[in-house]
Amino acid sequence: MTSPIGEMTEIHWLFDTLNHIDLGLVIVDQNYKVTLWNSFMENHSGTSSSVARGKTLFSLFPDIDEEWLQRKLDNVIALRTSIFISWEQRAYLFPFKSYRPITGLAEYMYQNITLRPITNVNGAIQHVCITVYDVTDAASHKIALSSANKQLEQLSKMDSLTELHNRGSLEKALDIIFTSYQHKQVATHSLVMADLDFFKAINDNYGHPAGDEVLKEVAKLMMSFSRKVDFVGRYGGEEFIMVLPNTARDGAMAFCEKLRQKVEAMTVHTDKGDIKVTISLGVAQLTSTDPTVAAWLMRADDALYKAKSAGRNQTIG
Repeated sequence: MTSPIGEMTEIHWLFDTLNHIDLGLVIVDQNYKVTLWNSFMENHSGTSSSVARGKTLFSLFPDIDEEWLQRKLDNVIALRTSIFISWEQRAYLFPFKSYRPITGLAEYMYQNITLRPITNVNGAIQHVCITVYDVTDAASHKIALSSANKQLEQLSKMDSLTELHNRGSLEKALDIIFTSYQHKQVATHSLVMADLDFFKAINDNYGHPAGDEVLKEVAKLMMSFSRKVDFVGRYGGEEFIMVLPNTARDGAMAFCEKLRQKVEAMTVHTDKGDIKVTISLGVAQLTSTDPTVAAWLMRADDALYKAKSAGRNQTIG
């Protein structure tokens, strides 16, 4: 049988352990008032246990979503079951600043939270233990990796010079639109192929870096002039493609003429001097007579060829 002194010693060891473990421990009663507040909570909150004890969590942390947390705590007591809240569901419960040198980009500590019911000697549940795990390193690394993967995915779809969609991305978009049209044949879509006029002469006279500047400025103009639903990409060299969903031939022709005029009016400033440029465009509306995407592309390419053969700096469809 354990003596009273032995029991007190064990309790002291227990509280000393709880106080110094590297995770937060908070025990609250049914009124959400703090009855236990370990050193982890003291260190990160700047509030001592003597100050925290007897106060509600919501008075200590006014920014906590009170309605959300009350509902969670009430469910733990009523259902007599634990609840786990990952940082991916809610980045943190307690707004503790992150001081970890490895993850300096994280402003706040990412936290995994566990809410556990505490049964008293009579079998009743009147308290909940809140456990706070600092997962800032793991969360920050996962977020950084996810961000890097998204950037790589975006780069795989993008032309590095113009930041437009690249040829592979364009071909996928064309396949999707063509397949959708084949199934429904309700919406009207138009395809535009555009080519900068006499671009070889620009490279020969001003150099390839200046030619690259021209491509980039024309690409910016195309993006700013197009709608969000339009798909604009560089097909190769000085050739561009624009997919105009829900746009018939006449609408596409009007769009291209306005774009052509804007390109003609622009001046590209380079280290080798100011450069003027014009553009030729070919338009093809998708129809039921197009057996494949390649056939649709061919019709747009043929229209572009006619525009260039007819003297360039014009739209034909």
